[in-house]
Amino acid sequence: MPEGLFHVKQPPIALPLAPDVVLQIDAAAPPIEVRSAFQRVSVEHTTAFGRLYRLDGDAMAAEADEFMIHESLAHLPALEHPSLRRAIILGGGDGASARELLKHPGIERIVVAELDPAVVSTLRDHMPTLAACAFDNPRVELHFGDAARSLGSLHDRGEAFDLILFDLTEADDPACAHLHDEAFLALCAASLGPAGIAHVQLGSPFYQPAQVRRLWLRLRRVFASVRLSLIHVPLYGGPWLLARCSTRPAPPPDINLLQQRLEERGIRGLRYYNPALHLASEALPNHLRDLLA
Repeated sequence: MPEGLFHVKQPPIALPLAPDVVLQIDAAAPPIEVRSAFQRVSVEHTTAFGRLYRLDGDAMAAEADEFMIHESLAHLPALEHPSLRRAIILGGGDGASARELLKHPGIERIVVAELDPAVVSTLRDHMPTLAACAFDNPRVELHFGDAARSLGSLHDRGEAFDLILFDLTEADDPACAHLHDEAFLALCAASLGPAGIAHVQLGSPFYQPAQVRRLWLRLRRVFASVRLSLIHVPLYGGPWLLARCSTRPAPPPDINLLQQRLEERGIRGLRYYNPALHLASEALPNHLRDLLA
């Protein structure tokens, strides 16, 4: 190191997993922080996770493992749908879920209902690999404002969707609690097409068991079919539970059909999702079966 220069160690990043548990990560550089009208958007530089971003301190996605959540969130329901055409992403201002859905060539329209323009602009500048230019694609529409109002307005105009993806902050976050209540879930059900699927993030069954159980029971009251998948996201503390919800009884996925659709749609190069994992993710350990009984 040249004479007169010295390295300033950055304070570690503490990411809350539960009220009494944090994931501590060493920071490699000072954060980039933007204060919007709605929240604090932070982009952190780390060695272990690359760049990651937080909203009001809560971790949302990191370069090193975001493919695990976004491939799962998009392709688990998208490959179960026989003729995917229209999707709406609730939240999703980082663009990664839209990026994954655009890999399905038949999709004609993706609405991204994001609350905060600062999320889109900050991540476009500082984590561009998340969206990978998805917002420049003419099939993607950005609707800024409350996602409940955006979906309600579209529903009032008679629009229906093949997929509704919940790419939001956690269900108990005050900014998103109304997007997980029974009235809004009923609006989602009413906004689905005949074979439509709403894909909801339940959360961490280990760190947030009460939240996971409450939301699971709520979904069961609204939808005819709720099928779970357990995936792993290191940034979120490990196991993470997702729910595919539909208004009609859904047959179990068939591995040969999933593989056929992957090939017909020309989807290659995925780093997390595959049809065998699709089926395996539905096998839950006994302690989760007990939690959800």
